[in-house]
Formats: sequence, structure tokens, C-alpha cells
Amino acid sequence: MNYEFKLPDIGEGLTEGEIVKWHVKEGDSVKENQPLCNVLTDKAEVEIPSPKTGKISKLMARAGEKIKVHAPLVVFELASGGAGAPQPQATRQAAATHTAQTTQPSTPRGAAGVAEGISVSATPAVRRLAAELKVDLARVKGSGPAGRITEDDVRKAAGAPDSAPQPAPAPVGAGGGEDKVPFVGIRRRTAEKMAESHRTVAAVTHMDEADFTALVGLRSELKPQAEAKGLKLTYLPFIIRALVKTLKEFPNFNAVLDEAGGAIVRKRGHNIGIATSAEQGLIVPVIKGAENRDVWGLASEIQRLADKVRSGKIEVSELQGGTFTITNIGPIGGLFATPIVNHPEVAILGVMKIKPRPVVKDGGIHVREMGNLALSFDHRVVDGAEAAQFMNTLVKRLENPRTLL
Repeated sequence: MNYEFKLPDIGEGLTEGEIVKWHVKEGDSVKENQPLCNVLTDKAEVEIPSPKTGKISKLMARAGEKIKVHAPLVVFELASGGAGAPQPQATRQAAATHTAQTTQPSTPRGAAGVAEGISVSATPAVRRLAAELKVDLARVKGSGPAGRITEDDVRKAAGAPDSAPQPAPAPVGAGGGEDKVPFVGIRRRTAEKMAESHRTVAAVTHMDEADFTALVGLRSELKPQAEAKGLKLTYLPFIIRALVKTLKEFPNFNAVLDEAGGAIVRKRGHNIGIATSAEQGLIVPVIKGAENRDVWGLASEIQRLADKVRSGKIEVSELQGGTFTITNIGPIGGLFATPIVNHPEVAILGVMKIKPRPVVKDGGIHVREMGNLALSFDHRVVDGAEAAQFMNTLVKRLENPRTLL
């Protein structure tokens, strides 16, 4: 008896998703709640579990293909009496799995699964590899972010080589060949968003520098207090505090352009997105209500969101609703950049590396902790003069960091 399973409504107002990868193939036998596939929503991957125990008769979409909510996803071959509506438990589980990557057990108990009562952090692909190599993940120590188990960890535990065999070198004169990397998932969604921004936004980048010497000193002074609170104190909480205060003075930067309605819609709340490079691609978790948080509250929320991104547990709701974005390039390095506006937002701030540089101050040359800032903005909404005033105000606040406490 056949049963057709449709892509469930996973909430958040989403109407379609992209099949990032399948965890099953036609002919496979699956159990209820076993992962079927990963579907990309707005900026996160959602793991879709099986609503039934049965055999996969047909997959209704290919990896990389977009599918509408309630469109056929999988056809099952069920034992007699197994047909019927999807179990509510499976639908609830699909809606609850709004994460960039799951960390819940997804392989059968036993040699390649998870010992009773023990939860491990591993992606579905890693779990499938563990099942193939008959490795008990409960006995593997993860070397990835937040203790996540990687494919190399599994291969080492199985006594296999650290990585798959590499193809033989091409003959001399045959050229270097090529590798094809699937253009799917968050990489493709990021590309779509960036292309949309490039087509839509009249983008301009205004650049300046700030003397962070006082902030460097204040951060060092407050580090013991932060450690006592169990927090890692970076420059970012101070920058966000300065940014929010500046946005209140220049509300056009905390807005969206409603072209159809002929209005600039200024947002009263300040939801600051933090562009974060993660294993699965670029993720932008959002600090909601940043205007209501002090430096310590911001530090705590930054740490919480960063931990969720690294562990693959960030939720779709935590990636939505941003009104302004910061991309902190400083830890990686670089002098200047031209960040792309996170449309439909109006602006994005790029923060570059803070490092000692000689500068002219009070008629003499001094070594100061300097950092460059890059403000990309939509020229349809704000003009260059306003951007310069915005940056001057922001720099002034950053150079007087005690006013941010």
C-alpha cells in the first residue's frame, strides 16, 4: 500500500524550501522519525523526519530543487493497514527542528548509533558514515566546534584513513582538471540574497577610521568582571551600544524602503544582525531589542547566539527580523571592505581589524589602537552627507567608550 508524504508546513510564513540533501534513497527501508532530508528555509536547514515506517518507493524532488509546502515529497510503500494521515508527532517534530543542523540522534541504536540516554553532536552525514563503518558515536570524542563529531573523527575511530582517497594526479600536459561542488543549500541562498541586493540597492560605501585606544583599555579593565559573569567580553557589545545610540539619531538607517507604498518605514526597535561565518555557510543571527540591553546583556546574547550557530542549533526565528547588520571582519584581518547591504535593510557596518598604528595627534606622532569602519548604505534612502554625519557620530561614541556603559 502506497502513502504519499507531503512537505509539511514548518511555520515562520514560509511557502517553499530547497532540498539540500537526501538521507535516504529509493528502495531504502526507514523507520518513523528517521531523517529523510534537509530542507533549506530562509537561512537555516530544517531536517524533515519520516512520518511512517516503511520502504521508500519514490523521491519526488532532487537535491538542489525547490519544492512548495504541501507538495509531494516522498512516496512510501507501507505494510497493509499502515496508510492514513501523517502522524501529528512527525509534523510537530518537523516544525520543532528549525535548526541549521540537527544534533539529535538520527541513527538506530547499536554499534553505529547512540547508547541509551546519551546525546551526541553530529550531522546526519556523519551519522550515516558512522553506520557504514560500524562506529559507536557515543564512544567518539568530537574535534569540531562545540565538540561536534566530524567525519575525520569517525574514520579515526574506525581505523580508516583521515580522508577519502584522492584521485591520481593528472598526466603532465593534461591540465589541472576540475572539481564540481554542488551549488545548493545556504551557499546558494546567500548567493540569491546577494544578487537580489545588488540588483535592488543603490549601494554606496563610506569609509572612516576610529581611535579605539580608550576602548581597548576599557575592555581590558572590565575583563575580570566579565570572566566572573562567565562571559567573553569582545569589542562587539560596545560597538553595538554605540551603533544603537547612533541609529536613534539617524533613524533612516534603521529602516526599510516600501517602494509599493511610497514610504520609508523607520523601525522603532533595533534588531542587530551579526554576520557569522559557520561550517554550513554565512549565518546572520539577530539580537532582538538591542536598544534594551547594556554591554553585559549584549555580551551575553552575542555569546548565546554564537554558541547556537557553532553547535548547529540556531532557530529560524533567531535569524529573522533584523533592522541593521554588522559584519565583524576584524578577527580575520583586512584594511577595508565594501559589505553588501542585507536587503531589505538600508545599511550594514563592516568593522575591520583594530591594531596599533602611528597617527598624528596634538601635533605629534603617536602609536594608537586604530580600526577602520566601512558603512555600506542604500543611496535611495540616505545621502552621502547623512552617511558621513552618521559615521562621525558613531566614531565619536566609540572613542569615548565609558559613555556606553
